[in-house]
Amino acid sequence: MDGSPRHMTTLGGHVIAQESRIIPELYAGPALRTLISGLAGETVIDVPDTVERHVLNILHREGDTHGAHTDDYPYALVLFLEAPDHPAGGGLLEYAPKARSLKAIDDASNAPARTAHHRAGDAYLLRSDTTAHRVTPLTRPGLRRAVLNFAYTTHSTHPHTTPSARELYS
Repeated sequence: MDGSPRHMTTLGGHVIAQESRIIPELYAGPALRTLISGLAGETVIDVPDTVERHVLNILHREGDTHGAHTDDYPYALVLFLEAPDHPAGGGLLEYAPKARSLKAIDDASNAPARTAHHRAGDAYLLRSDTTAHRVTPLTRPGLRRAVLNFAYTTHSTHPHTTPSARELYS
């Protein structure tokens, strides 16, 4: 998206579904769905695209990053499997809610982007189709950031699909 860098290892939902029984069951579980719907304030449903339902993103080399983007579907539940223990290690989430463009992350005149550090075991729910977001580069060798991302949509959402997901996860 807009040439923003993507340096990471990925695994798409179609492969995860072939290799794991647990991850698709967790994704579709009624307890998780009820929790996410409650947090979102609306009923969430599976995304129709099996490639994007659940993906694994791994930053494992110095400089690895997941550049600025918005997602095709409205909700992303991001579960941290591994993460740098200290913010100085990089792998931070930078985000700008209700962004009109990806440049909103860098536009300090409007509202500065927010930054969040996460540790292994953390999770967050993001309104990912209207929030410009990116992950800062890892700052040194030996650090890893591995996340499992569950994407959800709603009955009333019309996704604005982009080719980037297919390029990353197929």
